[in-house]
Amino acid sequence: MRHQRLALFIALLATSCSVLAVTPLFWENFTQEDLLKGTLTQVSLNAEGKLFLAQAYDLVYDTKQPYVFSMVRDKAGNLYVGTGHEGKVFRIDPQGNGSLYFESKELDIFALAIDAAGVLYVGTSPEGKVYKVTAAKQSTEFCDPEDKYIWSLLFDQSGNLYVGTGGRGLILKVDPGGKKSTFYDSDDTHVVSLARGSDGSLLAGTSPGGMVISLNAQGKAFTLLDTSLEEVRALAVDRFGTIYAVAASSKGLPAAQSAKGEISVETTGAVLPIATIQALSGLGEKPKDSAVTVSAPGGEKDGSGARASIYAISKDSGVETIYTTRDQIVYDAVARNDGWLLAGLGGSGRLVGIDAAKQVTVITDSPMEQATRLVSEGDTVWVAGSNQGKVYKLSAQRAPEGTYVSKSLDARTVASWGRIMWRYSGPAGGVEIATRTGNTEKPDSTWSDWSAAYTGSSGQQITSPKARYLQWRATFKRGTAATATDLLERMQIAYMQQNLRPQVVSINVLPAGVALQKQPYLQTGTLSLSSTSGEAGALNSPRERGKDKQALPPRQALEPGAQSFTWKATDDNDDTLEYSLYFRGEGESDWKVLEKSLSDTFYTLSPAALPDGAYTLKVLASDRPSNPFGRFLVGELVSKPFVINNSSPVIEVTGQKVQGKRAEIQFRARVLAGRIDSGEFAIDGGEWFLLSPVDGICDSQQEDFQFTTPDLAPGEHVIGLRGSDGGGNAGTSKAVVKIP
Repeated sequence: MRHQRLALFIALLATSCSVLAVTPLFWENFTQEDLLKGTLTQVSLNAEGKLFLAQAYDLVYDTKQPYVFSMVRDKAGNLYVGTGHEGKVFRIDPQGNGSLYFESKELDIFALAIDAAGVLYVGTSPEGKVYKVTAAKQSTEFCDPEDKYIWSLLFDQSGNLYVGTGGRGLILKVDPGGKKSTFYDSDDTHVVSLARGSDGSLLAGTSPGGMVISLNAQGKAFTLLDTSLEEVRALAVDRFGTIYAVAASSKGLPAAQSAKGEISVETTGAVLPIATIQALSGLGEKPKDSAVTVSAPGGEKDGSGARASIYAISKDSGVETIYTTRDQIVYDAVARNDGWLLAGLGGSGRLVGIDAAKQVTVITDSPMEQATRLVSEGDTVWVAGSNQGKVYKLSAQRAPEGTYVSKSLDARTVASWGRIMWRYSGPAGGVEIATRTGNTEKPDSTWSDWSAAYTGSSGQQITSPKARYLQWRATFKRGTAATATDLLERMQIAYMQQNLRPQVVSINVLPAGVALQKQPYLQTGTLSLSSTSGEAGALNSPRERGKDKQALPPRQALEPGAQSFTWKATDDNDDTLEYSLYFRGEGESDWKVLEKSLSDTFYTLSPAALPDGAYTLKVLASDRPSNPFGRFLVGELVSKPFVINNSSPVIEVTGQKVQGKRAEIQFRARVLAGRIDSGEFAIDGGEWFLLSPVDGICDSQQEDFQFTTPDLAPGEHVIGLRGSDGGGNAGTSKAVVKIP
């Protein structure tokens, strides 16, 4: 009856497939790294993982071109935007009205500059030329650098134009009359960026060597920085004379790199530096969910496998890595008068700001895939991008509204939702929180609608349907009245996983004669005080009890007759498991209890615990320690057959005869369980000799052996006979023969 009740109880548990685990889990204390995997629209994220309404970020003009590669602003406030692949330049007035200003026969406009008189100069590629544009659609060829690409243009105070080229890696100096001369012949292939140092020196960023070079008035070069990356994409200088170098790498680009670090691009048939290829094709970017990391201050070589870094070079030539990302390209940066450095990234058109303390704030994401060019004036920054080629303006005042949408939070099973709570430091009503749920990792049309706004920040029941995935959305409402201290500081979401059945995934039957002995627990020495993934809880909760202790593997020892087992089990809820063991003999129908409520994943049968015979073992895993009575689930697995054989083989002499000086012996070895493994003989206590059975193979419980001795001396001899089984047990007998 006891076994019948047990079988009924297990059957009832097996039908309970939709019960909930007992311990609630929480998503909480999100870090900046976690929150960066969401989408920020007019919302900023500081280094402490706090969200707030961003500065206004408004569309100024849509060029209707796929890519914007260059942008400058004149003293009257007009923006000039160079695009690809139709070789167009657009002029945008301070009111946001734009029009086509210049159109080139070449494909791409990578460089623009404005002289002291407000005249625009355009560098085109490929087959690069420099044009002087005096009015809308009125231009003349100013200079032919006789190189493949024009990457950068910069005027000095005397009206000389410096031209950075690609192909031969030259810096040309062109006087106001258009007469050119070679100012610097770089060892690198491309001079990608130019800037003016605070001491009046000319600064150049190169590719593929990734160097920052300073040149004096006579063109004498001195390398300020040799980066570990391939291209110094942009240079900026702040009011203290600090030089910021934006460097990028081609890591992850699906293209073949030549010995010079150049990559062919099918769209243009040209050979371009890597960051330009990113702008052209949008290759290799990871949209929306790429993490940003800031390296610790150090030398110029970051050695971190980064795709992009920003370096700060002080006036005394000290170098510090102030920003690093392994997933995205940094295209451009500008230094503002307030001490902030703003940088434009790819992947999500993300803008980041780095303050004087080198703390990184994500200012906002934008609809563009790449933020390729930045121009600043006072508190305003214009941002141009690619895919599609649009221009946005980042203003000093706050946006009227902004939203943050989290990544899809994975409960790993269908979950029931508890309460959502948050902490907001601004006035009531300054932020609204909503949720939606679904069972696909990427939200699609099958997800639920966004819930109505939750109003109780101290805790309100989530109304979205049960599902595996959840997103939360924060909508900031304060508008121009908002301040940088109106922060969404904390978010906590409670959920309860559907209880999933434990799985016993393997049972290992060890060789006979090996015993397993328990060793002391190892204290881990660390406690988890908070969690962002919902995997930890209070140490006295059912799910967490004992997790501060780590069991050491059992010690193995030789013990004749012992039979040991180990097993592995998993639980997708991370529940604490306990185990029960059952055995059944060959030909038997019912399982018998061997042991219950085990916490270890090994067990040793002591010698003679079971009669000789063939058996199977069943391991039953239960998540009872982590779940209330009636809601726990069990999983089980049956082992392969194993043999208990503690009896020695029986040896029976079946025949013997003497022929001359030799004796011929037949004997039989048999065991109650298992198989005979070997037969042997010895003469007069001497060396044992191995025998083959009569049928040629030891594979059964009974084997017959036959052999003839070598020549024996006259007299009586004792022939020792021995048979061994697979468990190492041996049985012996003898035959006495007389040689005449």
